[in-house]
Amino acid sequence: MSRSDPEFWNRRTSAAALWTNLRWTCAHLWAHGRAPALGIVVVQVLLGLQPALLIYITQHLVDTVVAAAGAGGAGFDQARPWLIAFGLVLLLTSDVQWKIRDTLHLRLEQNLEHALGRSRLAKAARLPLVFFEVSAFYDRLERAKNPGRTVDRFFFTAMHTLQAGIRVLSIAAMFAPVSLWIALALLLVLIPQIRLSLAQSRQFMSFIYGQTEETRRASYVDRLLTGRDQQKELRLFALHQTLSQRWRAMRQALRAQLWRQQNQLVRQALSVTSLRFGVAAGVAVALAYFLGDRLLTPGRFVALFRGVDDMLRAGSSLGHHSMRLQSESTEIGYVREFLDLPEDDGTWLQQPPANREPTRPFPKPLREGFAVDDVWFAYPAASDTPRPVLRGVNLHLKPGERVALVGANGAGKSTLAKLLLGLYQPTAGAITVDGVRYGAIDRTSLAGAVSAVFQDFFNFELTAAQSIGIGALGSGGSDRGEADLWPAWLPPDPAVVENAAQRAGVASIAARLPQGYDTPVGHVLDGGQGLSGGEWQRIAMARAFSRQPQLLILDEPTAALDPSAEAAVYRQFGELLAGRTALLISHRLGSARMADRILVLQDGRIVEQGPHDDLVAQGGVYAALWAEQASWYQ
Repeated sequence: MSRSDPEFWNRRTSAAALWTNLRWTCAHLWAHGRAPALGIVVVQVLLGLQPALLIYITQHLVDTVVAAAGAGGAGFDQARPWLIAFGLVLLLTSDVQWKIRDTLHLRLEQNLEHALGRSRLAKAARLPLVFFEVSAFYDRLERAKNPGRTVDRFFFTAMHTLQAGIRVLSIAAMFAPVSLWIALALLLVLIPQIRLSLAQSRQFMSFIYGQTEETRRASYVDRLLTGRDQQKELRLFALHQTLSQRWRAMRQALRAQLWRQQNQLVRQALSVTSLRFGVAAGVAVALAYFLGDRLLTPGRFVALFRGVDDMLRAGSSLGHHSMRLQSESTEIGYVREFLDLPEDDGTWLQQPPANREPTRPFPKPLREGFAVDDVWFAYPAASDTPRPVLRGVNLHLKPGERVALVGANGAGKSTLAKLLLGLYQPTAGAITVDGVRYGAIDRTSLAGAVSAVFQDFFNFELTAAQSIGIGALGSGGSDRGEADLWPAWLPPDPAVVENAAQRAGVASIAARLPQGYDTPVGHVLDGGQGLSGGEWQRIAMARAFSRQPQLLILDEPTAALDPSAEAAVYRQFGELLAGRTALLISHRLGSARMADRILVLQDGRIVEQGPHDDLVAQGGVYAALWAEQASWYQ
C-alpha cells in the first residue's frame, strides 16, 4: 500500500486507531511511570482552568476598583484580596506549575526511554533472522525507533490537547451566564477549525511519505559524498561535482514540492480563520452592546472581552494539538505493532510453527550427526506463493566429516548454511542432530554447538582480544550497565583468545600491533589500528574457533586472503577441523578437494555428491564447473 494513499492514512488516523493507541500508551505509562504521569495530568488540568480563573478574578477586581474609586485606603483594602488572587494565579501558572511539570516530564521521559528501549532491543533479539533480511519487515523495526520518546511525545501531546479542551469549555462556561448563544457560537466555530486541522494533518503525512523515495535517494547521494569508504572511487572517477549537482537538483525539487503543498494548506485555512475572527468580532460587539444596556458590569465586560482572545488562542491550540495527536498516534501505531509482533519463530513470516516439545540440550558427543530431511525454504514475499530457494534438500553430515558445498551463485548454498546453523526455520521438512529436531533444542545450547565464518562477516571494532573473544560471549552476561562497548567486568578469556588466534593465524597479526591483543582495531575506539580485509577475515575465523563448535561452517572463508595466505589456511584446515563436522562453501573448487565429500547444489536441489575424482569422472555439473575453472590456469 502506498504511503501516499489517502485511504491508508484515513485508516491509520481513524478514531478507533487513536483510541487503541491511547489505551496502549496508558498501559505503558501505568507500568513504567504512573506517579509522574498522574502528576502531569493534575498540572495540565490546572493549567487548563487558568484562563477561566483569570476571567473570574479580573471581573471582580475591576468591579471592586471601579466601586472603590475615590475611597482612599478603604478602597485599596477592598481590592487587595483580588490583587493577591490575580498574582497567585499568574505565579502558580507561569512559574511553579511549569517547573513542576517539566521536572515530572523529565522523570517520565527517562523511565519510558529505558523501559521501552529495552523492550525494543529484546524484541529485535527474539525475532527470526529472516525478519532483518526482508526489507518489508525490517522497515517495522526502523519505524519503531526511540519508542520511549515516541510514547512520551504522544502522551504530552494528549495532555496539551486535554488542557486546550478544558480551556475552551471553561471559557465558554464563563460566557454562558451572559448569553448561552455566545457560548455556543464560540464552541461551534471551533468545529470546522479542528476538522480542517485533522484533514490537513492527513494530507501532509500523505505528502511527506509520498516523498520518501525521493528523500531516500537524496540522502543516499549525501552519504556517497561524505562517506569514508566511498572517497577513493569518488576522487578516482571525479564524481564529486556531478553528484553535488545531482544532490542540489534533487533537494530543489523536494523544496519546490513542499512549498506548493504548504501554500495549498494556507489557502485552505484562510476561510476558517476568517470565520473564527468574524465570530470573535461579533462577540466583542455584542459585549459592548450588553455593557451599554447595563447588562454587564465594567469588570465582567473587561474580563469577557479578554476571554474572547483567550478563546481564540485556546481554539488554535486545540486544533494544533489535535493535529499533532493524530500524527503522533500513527507513530505510536508503528511502535505498538512492532512490540506486539508474535515471537513464534516467525509464523507471521509465512513459516511453520516451532516444535512444541520441551527444549533439550544439544546432544554430545555426536553419534549420528546432522540430517536435513526434505527441507524447503522460501523467503517471505508480498505474494502468496513466494519462490522457493531450496527444494526438497536431503543430506547427512556424519560426525567429524568434512563436506564441501559448491554451486553457482543463487543456488541456495548460504541459505542452507543458515538453516544448519539454526538461524532460519525451514518452510517444510526438518533438520535434526542425532535424531533430535532443531526446534526441540535449547537455543543457547544450539548456539554454543554451531559456529561459522561468513563471507560477509562483521568487523567488531573493539580490541583484538575482544573482537575474537566475543564469539564465546554467547547470550550470557549481566544486566550491569557499562559505558564501554564491551563490559569491563567481563574480559575475554586470554587462553581462549590466544588458542583461537593461533589456529586462525592471528597471532602474527597481534604481534605487530602496538599493544598486542589489547590494541583497539578499526576506527571506532581511540587509538584504533586499521586492518586489511584479509586480517579482518582471520579475526572472524578466530572468533568462530573460540566456541569449540561441533559443527563449523566456512562460507567462502578465504575470500579476502591472498593466494599464499589462502594456501596456508587450507593446509591448516586438517588440524583446525579435527574432530568437528565441517561444511565448506566455496566457489574455488580447488579448496573443495580437501573435503571427504562434495555436494553440488543447483536450483535449490542437491544434484550430485561424492569425492572429487568420482564427480569429475561422471562428467556432470561438477565436472563442467571444474573444467571451466581449470581453464583459467592453463
